[in-house]
Amino acid sequence: MSASSMTASAAVVPAAARLPRAGKRAAAAGRKTVRVNASVAAPPAGKIRFDETAKVDFGGHDRIETHGTVHMLGVEYADGTRTVTLTQSELLPQGGNLELHWACVFEGSDEWCLPPDGAVLPGGTADSGDGKASRTPFGGDGKLVLSFPPGVGEDIERVVGIIVRNNADWLHADVGDLAVPLKTPSSSGVLKALSVAEKPGSGSLFERFCRINDKLSESQQAGPAGAAAIFATLRLSAIRQLPWYAGGNYQGKDMAHMQEVVARRVALASKTAEDGMARQFYRAALATLPRGGGNGDDIRLGILQLMRENGIKEGHRPGIEDPFIAQWHQKLHSNTTVDDIYICEAYLHFLHTGNWDDFWTHLYDNHGLTREDLASMKAGWRTEGILGPGNHLPQLINPMKHFYWILRITHGGGNMDSAMDFARGNMPEDVQYEIEDMLANRDEPWVPNKIVELRERLSGTWRYGDDCNRDVVLLDIAMEKFFRNKVEGLSVAGMTPDERLGQLEYTVRNVMVGQDFDRMGAAFEFFRKANGDCGLQRWGPEWSKVMDAALEGISLAMEYHMDQMCELSQYPADVIGLQAECDEQYILNFGEEVVRGHSMFAVSKMLGETRPTVRQAAGRSPWDIAAAGKPEISLHAGKITVVSLEDIQGMDYSADPIVVLSARLGGLEDIPPGVTAVLTASPVDLLSHIAIRARQTGVLLAAMPDPGGWADLMTKSGEGVKIDVVGEELVVSASELGVAAAASVAGPPTGQYIEGLTLTPKADCAEWVVGPEKYAEGIVGGKSQSLSKLGFSTTLSTFGLMSETMKVGELKVPSSSALPFNAFERALLADEATLEKVALAAAAVSAADDSGDANLRRDALEVLRDVVKFQLKMPADLAAPLAMAAASYGNSCGAEEIYAAVKKVWASKWNERAYLSRKACGVDEEELHMATLLMEVVPAEFAFVLHTANPLNGDQTEVFGEICVGLGEALVGNEPGSALSFTAKKAPGFPSTVRNLPSKMVSHHPPAASPTIIARSDSNGEDLEGFAGAGLYDSVTVAPTETKIVNYTENWLVWDADRRTALMAKLAELAVAIEVEMKAPQDIEGCVVGDDIYVLQSRNQVL
Repeated sequence: MSASSMTASAAVVPAAARLPRAGKRAAAAGRKTVRVNASVAAPPAGKIRFDETAKVDFGGHDRIETHGTVHMLGVEYADGTRTVTLTQSELLPQGGNLELHWACVFEGSDEWCLPPDGAVLPGGTADSGDGKASRTPFGGDGKLVLSFPPGVGEDIERVVGIIVRNNADWLHADVGDLAVPLKTPSSSGVLKALSVAEKPGSGSLFERFCRINDKLSESQQAGPAGAAAIFATLRLSAIRQLPWYAGGNYQGKDMAHMQEVVARRVALASKTAEDGMARQFYRAALATLPRGGGNGDDIRLGILQLMRENGIKEGHRPGIEDPFIAQWHQKLHSNTTVDDIYICEAYLHFLHTGNWDDFWTHLYDNHGLTREDLASMKAGWRTEGILGPGNHLPQLINPMKHFYWILRITHGGGNMDSAMDFARGNMPEDVQYEIEDMLANRDEPWVPNKIVELRERLSGTWRYGDDCNRDVVLLDIAMEKFFRNKVEGLSVAGMTPDERLGQLEYTVRNVMVGQDFDRMGAAFEFFRKANGDCGLQRWGPEWSKVMDAALEGISLAMEYHMDQMCELSQYPADVIGLQAECDEQYILNFGEEVVRGHSMFAVSKMLGETRPTVRQAAGRSPWDIAAAGKPEISLHAGKITVVSLEDIQGMDYSADPIVVLSARLGGLEDIPPGVTAVLTASPVDLLSHIAIRARQTGVLLAAMPDPGGWADLMTKSGEGVKIDVVGEELVVSASELGVAAAASVAGPPTGQYIEGLTLTPKADCAEWVVGPEKYAEGIVGGKSQSLSKLGFSTTLSTFGLMSETMKVGELKVPSSSALPFNAFERALLADEATLEKVALAAAAVSAADDSGDANLRRDALEVLRDVVKFQLKMPADLAAPLAMAAASYGNSCGAEEIYAAVKKVWASKWNERAYLSRKACGVDEEELHMATLLMEVVPAEFAFVLHTANPLNGDQTEVFGEICVGLGEALVGNEPGSALSFTAKKAPGFPSTVRNLPSKMVSHHPPAASPTIIARSDSNGEDLEGFAGAGLYDSVTVAPTETKIVNYTENWLVWDADRRTALMAKLAELAVAIEVEMKAPQDIEGCVVGDDIYVLQSRNQVL
């Protein structure tokens, strides 16, 4: 829709595509009847998909003054029926008839179309005459209902329309065209509509606001990515990367109205959007907008009155010649924007100084506008822009101040004072009084924290109240920004540690006023309890460990939310920037700049000021060492290289060893040959797969979460260094030796065989599924074999009789079954077509690898995995054994569902990590075989991993353990954050020491609806000396697990030291018993359900 037709107060005829070519009368006379099905009763209940009310303001001149609303409701019923209900109010003040001029818009198109056959439409519905739109009268109750039964119009994206009164008045709503989506709008559709209109050097700010208004409802339906598209468009516009003055002219009243509508609707979206991140994007979008409103004609008439009353020449009217005022007058008449406030401020400055150069200096120093910018402010026939000069007319100072106020009414609202001027009267009197007092004392030290308290009270008006006044939201945004600036400029040098923690609490409160961040909400609740009267001795060892975990939770939540904001905002900026040919420097780091401008950045500052002291009090080094590496790195470790470990998968640095500085780790990466150390800024679980592989391959793996310490490491980029491990500390310093000194720590180069590495060959097995009594070498892998041994162990079955900590029956080994090594090959032989495809895909992988093109290899591996996952048919004689397995687990899933999970396990043989690891170790593809262990997923309250020899120092006199909430995926997958980490002596009572308390923000759980089964990889290439095979292959649940945010505020692992100590002793005693049974140090996985302990896996620990 054209920009001009968006003006709610103008009776503008819609575009020709929507109207009969011969005009409205011909349309009325030539309407064709649309076939309408007999009305049917709607299903009794349905799901509301869309619910919005649009304002309609119409009138002026000789038109009937009208102020009413249209309520739009979209409902989807269980049988597939979809209905659109429109209800009008106050749109017929003097009687007459009201119709909806409407159409269907189908997927992939913006064209208006007639409804499909089978649609159930109200009586009187007819073709409007152009073959594209229909006309439907409103009923006597002010309603009309359009219904699309199952199978009818399933490709309709939305129903759009405009209300027509008495076949003459086109009643435009403030939202533009009325639009009710029948499908959930996609963020890509919103972004496409906004981006394609942005062409280099064309378009105006007014037209952009109209497009934003058109797509705002759809963006809300599209979730955070839709909101990000709105925000990116407005942000790029605000920083002048999209043109403001390259489109057609418009009147000031139209701009004032459109700015008011967009600001009001965006403010409402910042309150009502379902997702917290979407609300944040709308809030950030509002911060880029002028408030709008006022009478836009006052701008045009105000400058005319000022010129006439002060004798300034205007057109052919004689008077004082003033080029600047003449040029600015034309801009104000044709395309007024917020720039006019800045121009007016600079002009007032010039009127006081009398030096025209001061006009340009003030404009640039305060708002970044240049002579070239003003020269480009052209519209229509006027081509000269604003060039000046202005005459020094000091008599204009007072009239110009009044005009400045007129401009601020429409375009202002961006700072605290201006925002307060407009918000006054729209909040409780006591809050208003205290805000005014705060503004009068804004430089006092008590003001920043007072702002947070006032924002929390003000949220009762705009966030939780019935109304969402845009001026109040703009005031809140201005106050939030003021607080952030104060905190970032705050000196903490004289603060005590407690004062710093108190300031951090206020800083997080400032972020959480709108309650938009779920993870931060949980983390903050934990932190507030720890920082309050929690019953622990402040700065004692226990309190310090609790506070350490709480601060890590704040840090993890901050990283998660800001990473999400960065990613969501960067993509639409890339798309729009490419379309509009924006300056690349503004696009490249767009998302990062968005994050830097967020109030969360102040949280980051205060975290950096508080965490080191707390970690020290908790007895923790800033360093967290997961794998100690080889002693040779104390001579020379290699050159420090700043790179994401994920980005160097498959590389070989054997000829020139490196130390990798990777800000983050996924937890499942391989460590390429020649990498002697991996240092990261994010926490690393000591028992995650990457930590295990680092220890097996002799690579140092350590985390430095302290921002200052990480910054120091970054300054060493490119230097050759040595690394000394001193207790919990790492000392990284310049190396006097060169590359030759590192030859012994670099590891074998790619393709070099590991001496003595042999994989157990598979044995033939006639059965598709075997039970634990048949788990044997050559049939299944080590996971299944050890589980069988534990299940049949007399020692463990009677463990409760002799245990110091457990009762009889509390130790459990879950039942299981397994598909043996040869099951995959048998399934392939039974499906010749897929067997041929697998052979071709495998050959393509080999060829791609030979080419040296990593991307080509990744694509070929993905194709091979997809062939196995999606095309391999289930052999006819496998269905019954899988059905029996499903029955033994309560029939929570069927044979086909289990088989789909098993195929994903088989396909994981060809994930990139596994493929490269086999290649690096000289393992032929034919040597690696995959069994699949089937087990019911235990509904774990806690999961644990135990090592019966301390993996950090090899001490076999103590048990090392980690515990997390929920299933073990949070541990082995290196979910960000720390687990409860402890050591326990192998001595009576198993005395334990807590290294750190848990902080992982996310836990994993079985589906709430019903139990499910996990298909676990069990290859013959795991747990081998010298080969880091653990964790290379996937384990897949039949039904996806659920994730929950963990709130540690009342979690007994944190707060009940006696109960925690008892659990650690219980697990340590069990670990020792299993070690005795298996006759070697063990790596044990299990879970806790009430008082019961489940052992899920035990394998020999690689020392």
